[in-house]
Amino acid sequence: MGNGTARKKTPAGMVVLQGVLVSLAIYLLAAVVLALLAVKGVMPEESLFPVLAVCCGVCALAGGMICARRVPWGALPGAMAAAAGFGAVLVAVGLLCWTDGVTWTGRGGILLACVLGGGLLAGLLGRRRGGRRVQKKLRRK
Repeated sequence: MGNGTARKKTPAGMVVLQGVLVSLAIYLLAAVVLALLAVKGVMPEESLFPVLAVCCGVCALAGGMICARRVPWGALPGAMAAAAGFGAVLVAVGLLCWTDGVTWTGRGGILLACVLGGGLLAGLLGRRRGGRRVQKKLRRK
């Protein structure tokens, strides 16, 4: 019995999908801002790829943090699932859009490594602390 405020549990697949969508939204926003900065001449062209790689890691971190404590599998598998989904979308777009192919051993591989690194960091930061929990003693009245 409860007080009527029990929350419905969201299925794990939906939580992972939410994490992937948050990662994609942040990534698209960052890509648009970077393109605008490059066109306006604020950011030199040589520094676009390193900044985009950091953005990939931050996007995977954000999506992984959404999933870290909300899936029943644990923090690390949940965060890595969101990062893997985000990486799979990047791979699919890369395969569909570029006819010459993406060099996965070059810059494309670096982006995927940053995505997986962001997911790993989200899983490590999203863990519950493993200390002892002190229970309060109930008083009898």
